[in-house]
Amino acid sequence: MIDFKLKQTSLEVVQNILENNEEVISIEVISHKVGINWRQLHGSEQDKIQNINHAFDHPKPCKRKIYSREEFLGLTLNSLEKIAADEVWSVCSRVKCFGGKYKHIPMMNFHLEDVSLDVVKKSLKYILPTTRGVILESGRFFHYYGASLLSENEWRKFMAEFLMPCVLVSPRYIGHRLYAGYCSLRLTTDITYKTKVPEVVDIF
Repeated sequence: MIDFKLKQTSLEVVQNILENNEEVISIEVISHKVGINWRQLHGSEQDKIQNINHAFDHPKPCKRKIYSREEFLGLTLNSLEKIAADEVWSVCSRVKCFGGKYKHIPMMNFHLEDVSLDVVKKSLKYILPTTRGVILESGRFFHYYGASLLSENEWRKFMAEFLMPCVLVSPRYIGHRLYAGYCSLRLTTDITYKTKVPEVVDIF
């Protein structure tokens, strides 16, 4: 049985999920630069319009690392390869399973302003009514992980659902993740922009 606990890090959460999904063969982590994003950089609507071409940029990972299930279960934050000061490691939702199939760990990055966590939980229970999950506080936003894997088709529908309310998730996050073919959520920190290791604040 899955053993989510308050204060678990995102790495520990994903390890719990893999422990309870023995069909997984491997999982990928990526490093990427962090900083001010396009939406923050261009605050006004006019500024966004004037710089709209840059809205279509999809930053590529700096490094990629594929771990076997067993390797990932033994991983610690300190054992991750050292990277540049302005980079972080993130875990990818897409996992390889037996039979050559790919599935996804349900993940989401919530950009909340006037919406409470109760509304987030209500939405998650509507979208994935039978899936156990956790919400992590990441410093600026909230992250979600679900315990049960999704097929590729189920994952695309899962992603699309979060665009419907217009108040839960940045459409840019959805766009980047659909373009890449997987979600990614941060595991590590940098010294300037992402200074907090995401930790579980709610279990449901």
